[in-house]
Amino acid sequence: MRIMTLNMRYGSGADKLGDPGYDLPTSPRKLQAIAEAIQSVEPDLVALQEVRNQLQAENLARLAGLNSVYVSHPLGYRLLFFEWGLAFLYRVSLAETASRSVLIDRTSGVGRTGLICRVSLGEETATFINVHFDHDRKETQMENVLKLLEQWPPPVCLLGDFNLVPDDVLLQPLREFVADSCLLVDSSLSREARDAGTLLTKVSRRDYIWVDRNKFTVREAGLLAEPHRMISDHVGYWTDIDLN
Repeated sequence: MRIMTLNMRYGSGADKLGDPGYDLPTSPRKLQAIAEAIQSVEPDLVALQEVRNQLQAENLARLAGLNSVYVSHPLGYRLLFFEWGLAFLYRVSLAETASRSVLIDRTSGVGRTGLICRVSLGEETATFINVHFDHDRKETQMENVLKLLEQWPPPVCLLGDFNLVPDDVLLQPLREFVADSCLLVDSSLSREARDAGTLLTKVSRRDYIWVDRNKFTVREAGLLAEPHRMISDHVGYWTDIDLN
């Protein structure tokens, strides 16, 4: 099974990288480029962050020849600014989907949501959790993600944009549950992902796929190929996993 994570910057492409992506326009051309990048990897499941809305998720899934499930971040964003959220694109069979709060400000109503799907893999069902950490209150978000890892049945994969570098101490508690897929295989592709990182203009890894190392074997891992990297300010990261 090949899985992938991509912060798609609201479909605004790699234009004006110093500006917030939500202030920049998207277009059919930009969305087509993202779809082609996804198709180049031939993934079974894609975790997307910074999706504008459900319609954008559905349009991207159609262009990529996949299905979609979308959830918005808390309602406060829609009331104060704009809607945005997370999505899974998939070609596998989903047994269940759900969403859970990862962060909420009780006053403003803004925060972060986690998107969860249960995927049928033969006789077993695996849990995939898609998250996008806010830059603030990361400790609270990590505490809530750890609760999700405890609550949802294994095997579990955790994907997304954590806004944390690999040696950040906040990632340490995760390693009691899951392992960084990029460190579980040694190849030219995985070494490039470790060395180059997942940001377009900075050598830094912020996007991860964490797997239950007792249940999954990682066969390969890597980044989107060079021709498909100018679709966002993040570079898509993928990994091949087998259920043990």
